[in-house]
Amino acid sequence: MKEIVLSLFLITNILSFSKVEIKIFEPLRFEYLSTKKLSNEKIGAYGTIEIRAEKSDIGKKIVFDFPKSGLMTNRKKWIKVEKYGMELPEKEMVISQEVEHIKFYALLDKRDIDKGEEAKIIEGEYTGYVPIVVSEYSK
Repeated sequence: MKEIVLSLFLITNILSFSKVEIKIFEPLRFEYLSTKKLSNEKIGAYGTIEIRAEKSDIGKKIVFDFPKSGLMTNRKKWIKVEKYGMELPEKEMVISQEVEHIKFYALLDKRDIDKGEEAKIIEGEYTGYVPIVVSEYSK
């Protein structure tokens, strides 16, 4: 009898959970950098987060939290990222569709790229990944 009650309880709980999938659709990327184009300003890398939800999840609130800094590489050199951000105000959103794409960015100082290394080490496509903490709140 206890097993039947326990299994019914577990089945009820499993069915009450819905599924929201969040993944990096496109990682942070810089375009090809040439040492001739470097100046003393900040540049950004852009990526896309994809959120897939079921119809029962529409209306839920999702809050994103990024680390304060990070790293990017062209597989020859590592560069420190100063700040991460999103196109959303307050880094939060309410799910309104089954599939949504949200852009996020990373900022760095161009002076950190060229510190006297050879051009073949500096040039290339810089790619980075960022750990994103996602909190989901009910309707």
